[in-house]
Amino acid sequence: MNTRNEFLFRLGRIAKKDRKEFWGKHNYSIRRSKRRGHLEAGLWFRTRGCRHDHKGGCIMCDYSSGPYTAPDNMISYVREGLETFNEPYNHLLVSPSGSMLDEWEVPIIAREGIFKLLKDSKHETFSFETRVDTITQEKMNQSKDLLENRLLKVYIGLESANPWISKYCINKDLPLYSFQQATRILKQFGTKTAVNILLGTPFLSPLEDIQNVVQSLQWALEQGADECYLFPTHVKEATLLFYLYQKGFYSPPSLWSLVEVLKRIGSQIAQDHTRLSWYTSYGAFNVVASPTTCKNCHEKIISLLDRFAKYGEFDAVQELIGIECKCKDVWRNQIIQTPSSSLADRVINGYDFLAKELLLNDWWKNNRQTILDELYSDLP
Repeated sequence: MNTRNEFLFRLGRIAKKDRKEFWGKHNYSIRRSKRRGHLEAGLWFRTRGCRHDHKGGCIMCDYSSGPYTAPDNMISYVREGLETFNEPYNHLLVSPSGSMLDEWEVPIIAREGIFKLLKDSKHETFSFETRVDTITQEKMNQSKDLLENRLLKVYIGLESANPWISKYCINKDLPLYSFQQATRILKQFGTKTAVNILLGTPFLSPLEDIQNVVQSLQWALEQGADECYLFPTHVKEATLLFYLYQKGFYSPPSLWSLVEVLKRIGSQIAQDHTRLSWYTSYGAFNVVASPTTCKNCHEKIISLLDRFAKYGEFDAVQELIGIECKCKDVWRNQIIQTPSSSLADRVINGYDFLAKELLLNDWWKNNRQTILDELYSDLP
């Protein structure tokens, strides 16, 4: 299957045209946390942004772009961020908003300078995020030469292991063989693979969404992934998802769906191979709607998710499974409902709306049938 979705790329560029630029005002961003008593933090530094994002990007994603940033400035921003730490941390994720190993975003001289800063620091281990198509043996050789055994893991975005969903519902533009090749390379260098998987994929019913997450997680582990990070979807401004949300084509997933995923994968996989991320908005600047439950149980749900996230205790999940609430009954009813149309038809309806909303009518009129033919022929 050709993984490129030209229609979504075109729409994505239009949607992002006038977006707010977080990285136009900030040089770095830090989020600190604890995991099983270990100090961890993420340090993101300013670049011009993800290359995939500049092309139009994923349907739900906006970690912002920025102005041109010189390599020396990237190094300086990481240095400034590191200076805010008063003690050595067990683990630091240090990354741009896109791909550390993409020279279009982070030139080699910047990457080497940043890795030297990390090597000279007293922090214990490090990681970064990058698209799978940027991972090569040469780049991993360079990374390991500088960071040695302190490069603990590399984060890669899978989102979904279903090629059709990845192409038509997300616009990931990711051949699965590229993912498999990347995991093999990381294994060769003794580096863990941390995989991001999306909960709340547009156009899917709640049940289809849960099933897709579980299947994607299991597939990733079968390919050699060490950890899978579950990402509940937030609606962000200047994304195609934002337009779908505004007109009722999309709602963020219920946190009960996240609980259900943890229940279905079981205690061993949940505790040993699963992490949670972004089940709250963390105060992100451009979030307009987030995964939730209801005001009666939300605080309790977040508290228990926090406990699982921090300590990996499946007892917290068991407690979540046992909670009853009216909003959980609503969610259960959504799960058992059969969609009134096929997934392909839901996608086409969404595409028709987006083309009209973003004034791409002429292009869509000329190319609609070709895309529909491809969409149906790609169905598994």
